[in-house]
Amino acid sequence: MRYKIVLVIISLFLIQNISYSQLFPRFSIAGGPTIGWFWNNTDDINAQLQDIGIPGISKDGFLTLGGGGFVDLPIKSIRWLRVGGSGEGFTTQTQIITDSVTRTAYYHYGSGGISLDYVKTFGKSVELTLGAYIATGKLTIDLYQNTSSFGNWGSIFNEFNGTSASDNVAHKLSVRFYSARPQIGLGVFLAPFLYAKLNAGYQFSVNNNWYADDDIEVSNAPSGIKADGFIVNFGLNVGLFSK
Repeated sequence: MRYKIVLVIISLFLIQNISYSQLFPRFSIAGGPTIGWFWNNTDDINAQLQDIGIPGISKDGFLTLGGGGFVDLPIKSIRWLRVGGSGEGFTTQTQIITDSVTRTAYYHYGSGGISLDYVKTFGKSVELTLGAYIATGKLTIDLYQNTSSFGNWGSIFNEFNGTSASDNVAHKLSVRFYSARPQIGLGVFLAPFLYAKLNAGYQFSVNNNWYADDDIEVSNAPSGIKADGFIVNFGLNVGLFSK
């Protein structure tokens, strides 16, 4: 029994003298909200909107909101690797009212994916990251035209029986995209449990087919309505960090 106690004491002593960084060179797990700005090219969608008499949407970018998290893996051979996941999006609206007709368009962007980053530390408080965000998402355009008399329950359902024509129109156009965003980031530890991060990168994307309403494929869609553009975002992460 005494030998067992001595063995345990020696083992604890040896473990205590092995540095924590040798056992776990780096481990972090954290997450929180993000806010950013997306300079998305809107030339093609604005040309389409103006053709039907609706004012164009912003050419100066859109405020994005989202959230995400990341993990620094405690594997010494790849201690530089950070794996994360996040989502972001925005919605904007434009409208015109002429006589008794209201025309409205909504433009929506939503994206979710994973990030892979190389992490370079400077001291204990500052980090530089270089990596990529790989994602998929949807661009959606909702179009509405309503007259001042619209809103009667019976009239709405009668539009489907073919007995009367209607000036009230609603269409939803959407496309799935796949994107890659090379990005660079600067991170700062504000407290032992609080990490602030600023990322900047340019997003490249490819579109699938456009669909309208009840999944009806759309032909001849403008090629320039894409989820491309320069993106800057800021995240505030709360979590567990070991360095």
